[in-house]
Amino acid sequence: MNFVVIFAMAAGGSALILTAALVVRLLKYRTVENHEEHESKGFSLARYEPMARLLADEDFLFLRSQPGYRPEIGAKWRRERRRIFRSYLNDLTHDFHILHAEARAIVADSREEHSDLVGVLMRQQITMWKVMAGIELRLCLDRFGIREVDARRLVESIEAMRVELARFAAPAPVAPS
Repeated sequence: MNFVVIFAMAAGGSALILTAALVVRLLKYRTVENHEEHESKGFSLARYEPMARLLADEDFLFLRSQPGYRPEIGAKWRRERRRIFRSYLNDLTHDFHILHAEARAIVADSREEHSDLVGVLMRQQITMWKVMAGIELRLCLDRFGIREVDARRLVESIEAMRVELARFAAPAPVAPS
């Protein structure tokens, strides 16, 4: 068999496996398991600030420079950091689901003045899943040394949704009579 065909088959198989792993990971973020617990906390941007540093190279480089460092230590450290990062992602998607449900309730209860919110909600949901897919893909590739996982865009989009929700949820000012 031709080398190019073998390479193409291997690349296609790898892409298929990576896609399947990505879909399985994303499906884990679909439901809100403990709605009341997350709802009582409320959304706070500050709660997700540690995500920015969890997968940063600075800490890993420091660890690697320490006496007694072995590659197994670094591999375990990275695995644990990815696990913690995914825990934050899980909380973040729960917050998204709660905010999105609140926004859908506002749209359902509102008159025509908030009809433009339907399109905003759809775009936010699509953006959230696209960003989550990108993050999960990068987390999978992190195992192979391809780094640069950044959740800021996801956190910022959820914060924007929270601000937009607060704007729509606020009672309309009453005109003086």
